[in-house]
Amino acid sequence: MTEQLKAEAYVREQRPELMELTEGCVVKVGEYTYALDSNWKIETREYAHVNEYRVITNSFNEWTKIDENNFTIIGHPINMQDWLAVLRERLDESRWHLKSDGRVMWEDYGVNFEKLKFNLTTGQPATEADYEAFNDIVSV
Repeated sequence: MTEQLKAEAYVREQRPELMELTEGCVVKVGEYTYALDSNWKIETREYAHVNEYRVITNSFNEWTKIDENNFTIIGHPINMQDWLAVLRERLDESRWHLKSDGRVMWEDYGVNFEKLKFNLTTGQPATEADYEAFNDIVSV
């Protein structure tokens, strides 16, 4: 598993709202991947001790049973505020700060160190090394 995948899995674990089946959530049905929008509704129910997922689309206006084996919740995209919220939970905020260029600086005994950098266009850690630094900070 890459450093990016480990970091994203950790953020999704810490921010369960990213996995809610609401508008914007990305799901995989069979071999197709969809971002849910206002045309989709997903409902879950337990039937015979098994969770069933049912999807209704406005375009077809019919219920379709989705088998658990071909339905995967990928989750909402992770935004910069999600990464920072996880860092806030793990770090003493008085010792680190986000610079305007996306660098996360850490103060240790009066000396500033760059811990990681975010790409301000995507809101994601900038490089694989930055994902690794994130994982080191949160001990993943």
